[in-house]
Amino acid sequence: MTSLVACVVRESPNLRLPLNLPSLSNLARLFSPRIAPWLDAAVVFDASGLDRAIGPPDRIASEVCRIAAEQGMAVRVAIAGRLTTAWTLAHARRGVSIARPGEEAATLASLPLDSLRSLGAGPLDSLRSLGLRFAPDLECLEILRRWGLTTLGDLARLPRGEVHARLGPDGVRLHQVASGEDECPLAPVDEPTRFHERSELEWPIDSLEPLAFVLSRLCDALEGRLARADRGAVAITTRLRLVTKTAHERTLHVPAPMRDARVIRTLILLDLESHPPGAGIDVVEIDLDVAPGRIVSGALFDLTLPSPEDVATLVARLSALVGEARVGAPVLVDTFDTRARALAPFVVRDARPASGSVRDSDSRTDPGRLSVRRLPLPVAARVTLEHGRPARVQPSARGLVGGPVTQCAGPWRSSGAWWTLDRRAWDRDEWDVELPGAVYRLAHDRASGSWSIDAVVD
Repeated sequence: MTSLVACVVRESPNLRLPLNLPSLSNLARLFSPRIAPWLDAAVVFDASGLDRAIGPPDRIASEVCRIAAEQGMAVRVAIAGRLTTAWTLAHARRGVSIARPGEEAATLASLPLDSLRSLGAGPLDSLRSLGLRFAPDLECLEILRRWGLTTLGDLARLPRGEVHARLGPDGVRLHQVASGEDECPLAPVDEPTRFHERSELEWPIDSLEPLAFVLSRLCDALEGRLARADRGAVAITTRLRLVTKTAHERTLHVPAPMRDARVIRTLILLDLESHPPGAGIDVVEIDLDVAPGRIVSGALFDLTLPSPEDVATLVARLSALVGEARVGAPVLVDTFDTRARALAPFVVRDARPASGSVRDSDSRTDPGRLSVRRLPLPVAARVTLEHGRPARVQPSARGLVGGPVTQCAGPWRSSGAWWTLDRRAWDRDEWDVELPGAVYRLAHDRASGSWSIDAVVD
């Protein structure tokens, strides 16, 4: 079977193309599964064997132009036995260009020397994906022009050894192109795989319990495809078409690539439990955004962390129970008000020490270091003062001990937001007090005179 390569170039003065134009890749896939696109300005595909289905190369090129015109695209088409020849012809000539196998050098001979610039028409990494391993050196082209060469035929007639002696490897590559030779074969790209499952129901579903059976079947199919492709889901999009002809769509972002069907189904059900659809369900669709699978290697001395699947399931269950706004990881807020708090999405991070020994514990370097554990809600307390300092504390909540103050530090006064009209203003004194069996951080509101326990010092 004769090897044929087709190159299709979009007729456009630049690469800033409207987003609504059809894709050259989709056009090329109508003729061959082996394609190599460069942005959306050009595409190369393997045309071998099309002569038995469509006809000779000129008939193949005419068919490509016809379908492109039906899709609203103006293109140039070149078909040759070599990749570099097809690429050069498509960029140098308008319309259709044919170079029959074995006649590449003769077809290229009349092209001007500047046609070699098309080999550097884009980023080198993109051209390498097409099998074009180099971009021509402009200085090398200028030297060839000074030699009096004007066409590719003039360059091809020079002895290759002499060209190598004077211009080095770059000159040899240009001589190969002018002679209709390839440095490497076509390197096709795979069609992007879409991890999508869809189920059309015979009867509408109006509750989550029967929906779980449908999701199980879809997630099992997706798990198998993810395992074969060595991929894991990082975002899960669930689309439900309702009997009201409306769509209910939810997207979940997971902390790490996962492919366990049970975990994915549980995450979807917990999210739909918090955001239920407003009517019966006719169609169920699941779309996954994927990433390469995780490679997990245990360590002897590192902390054992829960798996991302377990963390994602736990966070989803807590969000369904108490609400999404109340689940997350605490983050610092840029304010002088120590009561301010904020939450960010919870992600399991690497617990291994950055450097040094296996366990550089703070307790060894600073055995007296304490931590302040702030209470979710301040606990009101009755405080007895002596000489303006707390002498006895009696909490109003069970579980917190009270008694006389043995040591006291403070006060630390802070105030702010007094210029606002809402209730964000504060004016507080804070004390650290030690009681028999507990250490608290007290807060005294100067405006109301009330006392509260804001934190426990461990």
